[in-house]
Amino acid sequence: MEPEMTINCAKCPKNVCPTEEFLQGPDNCPTKIRSDVISEAVERYHDPELGEFARIASIVEGSAYTRVPWSPSPAPLTTRLEEIIRFCLKMGYRKLGVAFCIGLMNEAQVLIPILENAGFEVVSVCCKTGGIPKETIGITEKEKINPGKYESMCNPISQAEILNREGTQFNLMMGLCVGHDALFLKHCQALTTVFAVKDRLLGHNPLAALYLSRSYYRRLRSPDITALGE
Repeated sequence: MEPEMTINCAKCPKNVCPTEEFLQGPDNCPTKIRSDVISEAVERYHDPELGEFARIASIVEGSAYTRVPWSPSPAPLTTRLEEIIRFCLKMGYRKLGVAFCIGLMNEAQVLIPILENAGFEVVSVCCKTGGIPKETIGITEKEKINPGKYESMCNPISQAEILNREGTQFNLMMGLCVGHDALFLKHCQALTTVFAVKDRLLGHNPLAALYLSRSYYRRLRSPDITALGE
């Protein structure tokens, strides 16, 4: 029995899947070795709700570009925020939820009026809702940001359940911590998009670490990176 091949699209030498040559990928291409999974997944787009969701998303994707005389290919036209608003309007959503990190309170105070101006009712919930002490989940004093002081835990499950109770039709997530964001997504009933992710050091632009990983942040490529898990 041949060993199972690991799928790794990021290392694909051909990048043919966006073209008519999509069957010409390498031996470990998921289009080749997971065609059964893909076929089953594509069937799910026949569900009216999922199909319409995917259709509108593709329409918004297409409208995010324009043609300019000096560019050989379509040029980007809209911001992510504009795309979110356009998507929600085309889907007919009226009630949106925003789950945000309290560290991005200023940004939330700018975002919410923009969404309201577009005609949406917005329910926003910050990560510290409930004021639950970190000791509740076993955090010790030395593990706090400021040892010796009261600290509320991030509470993404409550954020999700509050938005569920409020009946939001679609949610935006903004700046939740690594792990807390996953818990929020796991417990949401409504589908959720990510508006922004937290990066405390890089101004909430985590891709900057990749752009600088061969220079100022080359430590990311060191074998010693595993020490972060200690």
